[in-house]
Amino acid sequence: MDDEAMIRMLAAEAVLEAGLEVIECGNADGALDYLSNSSRADEVCLVVTDVRMPGTLNGVELAHYVAEHCPWVHIIITSGWHDDLGRLPPKAEFLPKPWLINRITQTAQRARAEC
Repeated sequence: MDDEAMIRMLAAEAVLEAGLEVIECGNADGALDYLSNSSRADEVCLVVTDVRMPGTLNGVELAHYVAEHCPWVHIIITSGWHDDLGRLPPKAEFLPKPWLINRITQTAQRARAEC
């Protein structure tokens, strides 16, 4: 298992421990496709994304889409790159890598409580 796969697995475990279901999308396009169905989007409380990812959008662009179309959703943006992220949307939190697992767990618990 490579480092990125291990990071995804740890993040997924933290979200599961907070009592939320994990739905993995391969990239921002997959997440947008999933969220474009309003009945599915209504069930989403938290989106965890990386700044750099394959597809047509990066994680920050995905976060802005989510904030505009699903304002109830909490967002975690993570990255080992500390590029200029610009202004983050509401309910978005940036966690630089390497992050502490409890930070994801705390945000997931907050998202679950407000969803």
